[in-house]
Amino acid sequence: MKTFYRNHNKKLIALLMVICICATMLVGCSKTSEEKGPYIYYLTAANDGIGQEKCDLKSDTVNGQIDEMIEGLCADPESVELKRTIPSSVKLLDYEIDDSTLVLYFNREYSDVGGYKEVLIRAAIVKTLLQIDGIDGISFYVAGNPLVDVNGSLVGIMTADTFIEDFSEDTKELAKATMVLYFASADGQALVKRNVDVYYNTNVSMERLIVEHLLQGPEDNNVSGNIIGTMPSDTKLKSISVNDGVCYVRFDSGFLNGNSAVSNKVMLYSIVDSLTELDTINKVQISVETGSTTLDSQVQALGFELNTSYERDVSLVIESPASVEEGK
Repeated sequence: MKTFYRNHNKKLIALLMVICICATMLVGCSKTSEEKGPYIYYLTAANDGIGQEKCDLKSDTVNGQIDEMIEGLCADPESVELKRTIPSSVKLLDYEIDDSTLVLYFNREYSDVGGYKEVLIRAAIVKTLLQIDGIDGISFYVAGNPLVDVNGSLVGIMTADTFIEDFSEDTKELAKATMVLYFASADGQALVKRNVDVYYNTNVSMERLIVEHLLQGPEDNNVSGNIIGTMPSDTKLKSISVNDGVCYVRFDSGFLNGNSAVSNKVMLYSIVDSLTELDTINKVQISVETGSTTLDSQVQALGFELNTSYERDVSLVIESPASVEEGK
């Protein structure tokens, strides 16, 4: 018979969320590589691995230790070489214990974290919480749904054997690459070329990785940084494939909303020019998965043809974009 333990103290949960946002240091934890754990696992500052700092747990109960470790995962580590594991935009809404499996319920914003960084975050959380006696597996839910990977497959219960031990080394599954991506200038009327270093699972195609990073937008996604994302918010990639040099990209209906901050042509060639940086791709064809929406209305909404192959066009690319203030 399954036994459930649920954290019903909503005031405590609210307090922990405030601590997750505001804490600037992890109380009771110190950097060490020699002392025996438990540890809080953090991301490296370069997002290329995970590191650890020792933590002295005060509570002797399972729920109390979970709360302490979650607090640590949401706070800044002491070392400048590491950074907090759970981003400030991501909130742990609740958790429960089902037998020996700890089930974590995150808000929708967790799904905005993609690529190799999400794998690192997940690994750091799992490695941290599995140190608690009686917890043998961790399961993630996002916005009420079980977590799925980039291919749409259920992640399921994660254990100590789920992740490799050293994330900083290339393996048969993990590799490092430099992607050439095109984002928008601050005024949304031009493209800006950016080289982005990524660590990724080699089971994921480079074309999928490129589009996912375009959907996420640049890390300095703000006008003051002179670069902004090109893709409509809340857009999901449904499928992507390459055949005879043509990359077929299919989005969900969110793509039809466009991006009011950039021109339609900038949005289009952000995708086309980024994908055609790959030697295997010469053209890009975009389609949208919709229900009753007709193709004519889709085209009218976007301002460019769907189901048409587009070749590379770098005429919109500028070298050094001016900020909005400088352009006035």
